Amino acid sequence: MMKWRSLSALLCVPLLTGLCNGCLAPGGDYKFRLRLTETLVSVKRGQARIPCAFTAPMRALSGRQVWFRGSPEFPLSPAEAHKMSGLMGPRISTESECSVVLWDARETPEEYGFMLEWGANERHVFPDRVKVVSCVAKVELTPSTYAKDLLAGEETVFKCSLSNHCPGIDPKITWKGLSSTQVIQQSKKEMLENSGYSEQLLYVPLPEDHQAEITCEATFGKNLSASAKTMLTVHSHPQILNSSACSLQQDQLTCVCVSQGVPLPDIHWPLLPSKHYFTKARASHITVRSTFTMTVVKFTSNSTVTCVSRNYLGQTNMTLPVNITEGLRNAYRWTIKGLAIALFITLTFCAICFWIKAKSKKLQEAHYSTLEEGAENDMKTQDWTGFTE
Repeated sequence: MMKWRSLSALLCVPLLTGLCNGCLAPGGDYKFRLRLTETLVSVKRGQARIPCAFTAPMRALSGRQVWFRGSPEFPLSPAEAHKMSGLMGPRISTESECSVVLWDARETPEEYGFMLEWGANERHVFPDRVKVVSCVAKVELTPSTYAKDLLAGEETVFKCSLSNHCPGIDPKITWKGLSSTQVIQQSKKEMLENSGYSEQLLYVPLPEDHQAEITCEATFGKNLSASAKTMLTVHSHPQILNSSACSLQQDQLTCVCVSQGVPLPDIHWPLLPSKHYFTKARASHITVRSTFTMTVVKFTSNSTVTCVSRNYLGQTNMTLPVNITEGLRNAYRWTIKGLAIALFITLTFCAICFWIKAKSKKLQEAHYSTLEEGAENDMKTQDWTGFTE
């Protein structure tokens, strides 16, 4: 009988091991063990998620799971640490999940631990700790000319600084929202006191960067990151775009001047009479458009129109090309000629009709006169014949 029991126990061990990923020997028990996939967790939107799984002796499994801040003397309430299953990845069958979500996590870095309580004041404190940090990034601009505003075409230093609550490891800094062709690939990294960090980037802003939102993002490992955003104010000299031009249709001259710059430039049309139709409209946050239409006399291909654009940084001017629409002029001329010819033909036709009508009337009158004369002669002849007889 003893040999049979021993043989059964030996056969049971490998069988149960395959079924439960670890089978207890007779009289044995599981050991306390805590498994954390992350020992450094970042605060996102005021909360921190801690994946966790543990094994414990059978007597402690029915106990209470407690998370604490700093030391076991400062346990977290259920409102502060909310249990959430599913955060931990695949678990072996002997593990129990202890994942939690920490609400209203503090901005200062804190260490959190886990313990089990059961029976009459019995407990086990796991030695593993999780550090929860609130890593804050900040973007600083160091323009070379102005205190607040950048100047297009001038080198500018962008600085991404991380708070001393960030982990003391070398992060990966990524800049977003900048024109890649204008980035000068020179960066200066600097480790600050208390595990702080900063990185500088030399950049030449474009006029199109005005009101652009740039982002500095620092990545620590896989799951911890910090980012900061700022809006750029880029001042630029006025420029007149090539889309500016004039067109002449018959005697109407229309000119459009399109200019960009920050602050938005003022557009002027020198050497123009005061009586003309004038409009000014904003096309975008860096572009302004000015249009005028006026009647001109004896405008030739040698005539010119000048547009002037200026802001506090300076001014520029451009002589605008004039597109003369000869096709419309020729069509207008041929229309007038056609109307004149049609009027001449109509008048000629009417004159011929009146002439024919008048001639026909005269012929009829002559015919009637001839008939009347013949009738009178016949009456006279009859009267004379009767008298003779």
